[in-house]
Amino acid sequence: MLKEINKKEFLKKNELKEEKIACIYCRGKNLIKRGRQKTKYGEKQVYFCKSCNKRFILSLLKGKSFNAKIILNALSYYNIGNTLEQSSKLINRKFKIKISKSAIHKWLGEFKEIYPYHRLRNNISKEYGRDIIASKLFKHKGLTYNYKYHKAKIDLFSRNYKSLIYYLKSLEQNFPHNIFESDSRCSQIKVNIEILRKDKNNYACKLANFSLSSVSSNTERHELVESFMLMNDTATIAVEVPVWFWEKNINAYEGGIGICGHIDILQLKFGKIYILDFKPEADKENEQKVSSQLYLYARGLSFRARIPLERFRCAWFDADNYFEFEPSKVRIKWL
Repeated sequence: MLKEINKKEFLKKNELKEEKIACIYCRGKNLIKRGRQKTKYGEKQVYFCKSCNKRFILSLLKGKSFNAKIILNALSYYNIGNTLEQSSKLINRKFKIKISKSAIHKWLGEFKEIYPYHRLRNNISKEYGRDIIASKLFKHKGLTYNYKYHKAKIDLFSRNYKSLIYYLKSLEQNFPHNIFESDSRCSQIKVNIEILRKDKNNYACKLANFSLSSVSSNTERHELVESFMLMNDTATIAVEVPVWFWEKNINAYEGGIGICGHIDILQLKFGKIYILDFKPEADKENEQKVSSQLYLYARGLSFRARIPLERFRCAWFDADNYFEFEPSKVRIKWL
């Protein structure tokens, strides 16, 4: 019989991040993944401790016997325009289980405080049906980026930013792939930036924490957080947004500089454009490096969409921490 402990309680007790977990029996760190345990509602990761030779599993959502992935997928299927019955069929087909539409209806009520999109969902579904998410794959330097934007949200909330809508839609057809194969990337440039706001448990953190409860591997984290926010919150309008520009007035001593990159999460809220970057350990990031990258993303999108930099905000976050600054107030010192 495997011992099971709630994931949040487990991480708090061990005071370690998920990728550095310790054994719940002996607190040893010599762990390996030893298969997955099948349950009535899916599967759970089994961990084996080489120090005490015991196995254990983590419960992904408190009080739930089913895999958290099922809940998150059900919410997302429903919020992109599927009916309860259609969502149930999609879940059952994907996970090879039997979940009723009444179970999904119960989850929607239980977790509605997490996903505010439920307030818009019915009106949007009537107009857009299931044709809500636009998607295009970009391959740059051996990496694949899945650019997506939410058609309904940009139509509803971007009316004051028509040039931004045009830019987001134009990326499906007109795109300078050659620029993204060059070495001019935002992540390779550093400037000194003062962080103006640091929060604990910002709403972005809550969304990340909830969506990460279903992660079974570290490689899934970015895409899962981005997709969940795009489909289930009211602010996120696009993810993995390509941006590029050439600015002759930046680093003028070298005749200007060209940059390109992909914005993790693009939001519209409180009349501002938010450029967000999900970092699994945000509080351990090099502030200079990550803020420089976000600042240049803002400069690039401001240039491409012809929107004043004063309307932008930049931030990076994880499940617990949120760091924000105003790019228009940044004092730049090139290194």
